[in-house]
Amino acid sequence: MTATSVAFFRNLNVGQRRSPTRDQLLDAFAAEGATDVLSHQSNGTVAFSAPADPQGLADAVAERLPSVCDYADLAVVRSVEWLRDLGLDGVPDGCELTLFDGPSPFPEPLPWDPGRGDVTVLAADHLHAIVQNHVERRSNGTPVVEWRLGVPATSRGVGTVQRLLDRLDAG
Repeated sequence: MTATSVAFFRNLNVGQRRSPTRDQLLDAFAAEGATDVLSHQSNGTVAFSAPADPQGLADAVAERLPSVCDYADLAVVRSVEWLRDLGLDGVPDGCELTLFDGPSPFPEPLPWDPGRGDVTVLAADHLHAIVQNHVERRSNGTPVVEWRLGVPATSRGVGTVQRLLDRLDAG
């Protein structure tokens, strides 16, 4: 597979209430001109190639989806190379990658403990944070980043992102 970008849709769970089916999601990407489209798992993670502006294409997909379901939210797009360059192999178990478009630099010293007892932000910049969850099977990156930065965010387990990159490498 030669996908060059990944869209991380916020609050999209393929086939669940208010979200598109996998076919509806893939059809929306095709209608916007995407190629090499791969829906990874059911959490709204989609690898694709775009002829020009990948974020613009994902935005157009998000705008198209309300015509087939009740989904109305955003997608954060990052290049496959950017994801590979994060070096997620050394990240501890239980971490998630939180994606957003925020202020630079990240406004807290790192690692940052927001005082909740359930999460530590290990690394961050204006595009992402690596968040360690201290309660098993809890996702805290999105609410912590949204609260601190005041921008929308979406999170995926580091393992999810690594499996996607492995799928793309396998072809």
